[in-house]
Amino acid sequence: MTEKELRRLRRQDLLELLVAQSREASRLQTELDREITERAGLLESCERLKGKLDEKDALIEKLKGRLDEKDRTMEEESARQQELNERLKEKLDVKDALIERLKARLNHKDDQIEELEEERKLLQSDRWRELEEEGTAEEVLQRLRALFR
Repeated sequence: MTEKELRRLRRQDLLELLVAQSREASRLQTELDREITERAGLLESCERLKGKLDEKDALIEKLKGRLDEKDRTMEEESARQQELNERLKEKLDVKDALIERLKARLNHKDDQIEELEEERKLLQSDRWRELEEEGTAEEVLQRLRALFR
């Protein structure tokens, strides 16, 4: 409203206007108080959340430290296991080589035994002929028994 319009209003109209403005001011004050209370509640909630967030950050840092320590421990253990595996593999290779050498020796000994068996059979048959030529069957048996004792 302009100043001219205000001068034309009657006293009652002015009072009604003032009452309306007063009611509006009272409503706005109530709304402002409610907003202030709500804002204070939000700030308090925000502070609580900030405190919880700080606690969580501290816990995260603590857990990070523990996790880093576990990572280092696992890396060290992995390195030890790898070194142990390498040493065991080397020992296994040595044992495999020894087994191969022993197998070769065993095969060689088997061949020698086979040759000696053949030679024994040959000698026995030759000796049997000699014994047969030299005497009776009973004498041959006694000589054979004596030969194998």
